[in-house]
Amino acid sequence: MIRDVTRSRELPGSPGVRWLFTLMTSPVVLVRRAKITDVPTLVELNGSAYPDLIEEGVVFSEEQLRAHVERFARGQLVAEIDGVLVGAISSFIPPATIDPLGRHTWLGITDGGFYSRHDPAGRTLYLADVYVAPAFWRKGVSQRLYAALLDLCRELGLDHVVAGGRLWGFSEVADRMTASEYVESVLRGARRDPVLNSQLRAGFVVRGLLRNYLHDWRSRNWATLLELPNPDRTAKTARQRPISSTTGSDSDVGAVGYERRS
Repeated sequence: MIRDVTRSRELPGSPGVRWLFTLMTSPVVLVRRAKITDVPTLVELNGSAYPDLIEEGVVFSEEQLRAHVERFARGQLVAEIDGVLVGAISSFIPPATIDPLGRHTWLGITDGGFYSRHDPAGRTLYLADVYVAPAFWRKGVSQRLYAALLDLCRELGLDHVVAGGRLWGFSEVADRMTASEYVESVLRGARRDPVLNSQLRAGFVVRGLLRNYLHDWRSRNWATLLELPNPDRTAKTARQRPISSTTGSDSDVGAVGYERRS
């Protein structure tokens, strides 16, 4: 809910004369597990969040969303404000035979969006999708969802969260810079990207770039390779992943390409 908090202050130079002002506090975002009964609403929500991807066939169908809940209910989380679904985050655990920090595509690692190879014995929580209703953008919904996903990663004792991230604004400058240069400019603070900056605020580290990750005109089919380490595991192992020397290349980066946060 959004609360109005009314307070008063004395006007400067006018003792005894006070003026009223209203503070708008942030909405209270509740996160819970998705239920089968949420699926029809989630279909609409996913489409409204990504209308540009509907034609590409990479927004979730009702069949896919039902499969997610049935295969890995704990990894399907929704955000509510005043009882209304306003966002969701979807994850699964790839089998240990798959290296999520290696080269891959969204359709490949998610089994066409069905998570058919979800394996509780794996070590990675893979973030397949996060979406928020446009009317609730910039209200902290995605940050609550990212935080809840990290909590789940810690509860399950997994090594990390891994994801491929859209380069939302790359298409606007693709004629004058490479994908690597675009990401570097965001990491330096010289440019803002609404998706990447949100992920950096949540604690994700850019590990590289993935070519042809998703058919996405905004990103020119590129994606960032993102990792959110489990702080419990990081503290236990007390070691850092080495940094690759290929940060300037626009080839597929299956190893580490970057290690920076905003």
